[in-house]
Amino acid sequence: MKNTKESFVILYIKEATVLEDNHVHTNYCPHGSRYLMEEYVVEAIEKGVQKLTFTEHAPLVIDDPTPEKDSAMLEKDVSEYIEEGKRLKEKYKEKIEVNIGFEVDFIEGKEVETAAFLERYSDMVPYSILSVHFLKFDENDYFCIDYSKEAFMEKAETAGFNKLYQLYEDTLLSALSLPFGELTPKTIGHITLINKFKRAYVFEDPIEWNQILRKVQNNGYQLDYNFAGFDKVDYQESYPPEELVKEALELSIPLSLGSDAHQPKEVGRHFERSLVDG
Repeated sequence: MKNTKESFVILYIKEATVLEDNHVHTNYCPHGSRYLMEEYVVEAIEKGVQKLTFTEHAPLVIDDPTPEKDSAMLEKDVSEYIEEGKRLKEKYKEKIEVNIGFEVDFIEGKEVETAAFLERYSDMVPYSILSVHFLKFDENDYFCIDYSKEAFMEKAETAGFNKLYQLYEDTLLSALSLPFGELTPKTIGHITLINKFKRAYVFEDPIEWNQILRKVQNNGYQLDYNFAGFDKVDYQESYPPEELVKEALELSIPLSLGSDAHQPKEVGRHFERSLVDG
């Protein structure tokens, strides 16, 4: 095992009744890979995953503030993405359960536009994730917190670490307040994403995570237990980390296992070892 924290991941997965990966991206993601969706499904089957949920980044309701403009899928690709997901669901139904959803961004000030999108694709809401990638600093001034270490550090130097963390906490709490009513995706994505680059700076996280978890519990969300963080050089933990996962379980908060795969080989990453003993 890579570290003691990963051992907790493996223990949790070994106790799961169904091995599932509920956070998977596709070739429709501009910052992902060009591997076809079917290749993800085949990889999942080979690894013994019994349920696979595609959660491609939903089209943004703001102008993409990142330099590459590659944060999310294009509106013109949504129908094709859904149809391919349905085709794979039917083709492989005897081998694996395939579901289709979105990773939807909660973007402060754009709740009406986001609600309209969710209404349009309401049948996909149960399989979708609600995440916070963008923070609103001023009118039409949004910042992507996980684009790069360099961009994060530059923003922290100009706006201040306290401002970044406070805005993230406030935005996360808003996302956890059922902002779209019954259309709100009830899986909250990688809640500790703000710490993605934490090994690159010295700053004590001021977020009241206990308050965050209580909000998750009270409003009936589940946590995206996301293993992508193990592969981030400046993070090297799960989202959320072990101590918060244990606290969540004590609060009876459900966990939704996810690799956050952006290429087929990442499907089920960090829980292949749980399959060694069957």
